[in-house]
Amino acid sequence: MDKLRLDDVPDYSELLTSIVKSEGKVKLKHLAFLSVLAFTGCRIGEAINLKWDDLDFKGRTVRIRQEKKKGEFLRKVPVPSDFFWEMMGRLKERRRTSDRPFDFTQRNGRYIVYSLTKKLIKKRYRPHAIRHSYATYIMKKTKDMEVVRRLLGHSDYAIIRAYMNYSQEDLESELRGALSQAIRTD
Repeated sequence: MDKLRLDDVPDYSELLTSIVKSEGKVKLKHLAFLSVLAFTGCRIGEAINLKWDDLDFKGRTVRIRQEKKKGEFLRKVPVPSDFFWEMMGRLKERRRTSDRPFDFTQRNGRYIVYSLTKKLIKKRYRPHAIRHSYATYIMKKTKDMEVVRRLLGHSDYAIIRAYMNYSQEDLESELRGALSQAIRTD
């Protein structure tokens, strides 16, 4: 994994808020593609290779096929967002004759992410930066490396540690709170 830098990763809350607010203002298929990346943390190739059968609308999970040297590895990612499922349902209705939500190349997928992030959050981000944003947000909220490892489909914790090191502002905030509790003002 490349060395993470704050400037290279969008703020996750800002990204999701922008996605939700832009409904109806951008192409549904493009918004759905960015949403799959943002709500699942999957890689661009994993999103493009999704089939409709991989989306469990009832169980609200997305099955992601991860290609590895030793074969295919499957993981299920829960997506507890009404917005996500309603949007994917509308896309499925429009793409009734296709077995896939997305019919474009990785190159086109990258272009979609570049243009949408530039339009929605005023800065061009790489698709993999969306994955980093998702992982960092989940790590901040859960502080559980196993949860992040399973959601992203990593086999070990070495890569996940980068997300722990990434959130320097959280470390400073927690330390400030701990030190302020240590100082007594009675």
